[in-house]
Amino acid sequence: MKTTIMVLVCAAAFAAPALQWEKPAPVPREKGLFRSQIHRGGGRAARPDNALETFLWCWGLGFAPEADARLTKDGVAVAMHDDTFKRIGRGITPEFAARKVNDLTWAEIRDVDTGSYLGKGYATTRVATMETVFAAMRGRPERLLYVDEKGAPPELIAKLAEQFGVIGQTYYCSSNWRKVVAWRKVAPKGRSMVWLGNFPKNNSPESVAKTEAFVQQRFDEMAATGFDGIDQVQIHVRTDLTRPDPFCPSSAFIRRAIELLHKHGVSVNGVTWTEGENADVHRKLWDLGFDHFTSDYPVFFSEFTKTIRKD
Repeated sequence: MKTTIMVLVCAAAFAAPALQWEKPAPVPREKGLFRSQIHRGGGRAARPDNALETFLWCWGLGFAPEADARLTKDGVAVAMHDDTFKRIGRGITPEFAARKVNDLTWAEIRDVDTGSYLGKGYATTRVATMETVFAAMRGRPERLLYVDEKGAPPELIAKLAEQFGVIGQTYYCSSNWRKVVAWRKVAPKGRSMVWLGNFPKNNSPESVAKTEAFVQQRFDEMAATGFDGIDQVQIHVRTDLTRPDPFCPSSAFIRRAIELLHKHGVSVNGVTWTEGENADVHRKLWDLGFDHFTSDYPVFFSEFTKTIRKD
């Protein structure tokens, strides 16, 4: 598929003036790996997801956890991926498990066991408020956080992050770049990430073309503003090792996309959900130019990044 990514470099030069916001200072790629994201903080099953204890563990590994921010019925911002307790809740009735988090009060959910689903050793895990998460970041500038807003409004997230002095450590994440622009209006000193992925079922030429068209459209839209207010873009990459070029979108497309983003001071995050524990695949993605990654396998990823830092 013929792409127009490189044309956008010139077109974006005529964009409207940028908002007053601060991009993270450039850092060498090897050192910038600390901006890598661990999905839900604990990945697929390494630790209970979205738990404060998990976030502390993740920061200890040297990476940035993702927190999914929801809002309870009485307005408390909490870190929780699912909209119910069906998957992770224990010691509750089926009726309670089926209720939406935003239909429950903080008092109703604060004592729910949200760790035993991974084993008895995590039986003390409870839902974390965003306040406690931000409090754990205060005075620790190396502790970054990706906030995937799932109902807790950006105004509230910005207010809490400002309250604890961690707004510069907080990345607001959305697949909708316009929401990132809205976040910037209430948090000009905050960080941001736009994630791009349409989860193709295979790596057929048709799927590659469709995926590249999807990403290209988003790039066209963001380039028209000069990528204003965007610190980081995450590109989802489907991997099929049976094909000459294992990646969807293609390696050539990825290289051009990263070149474009770098020219605008935007760092690039890569995630492959089909080969999440494959070091060779991650090395190939690194060689294509990704600055950091998102992983569902924090233990594997910690070991993999050590090999990059030794180079």
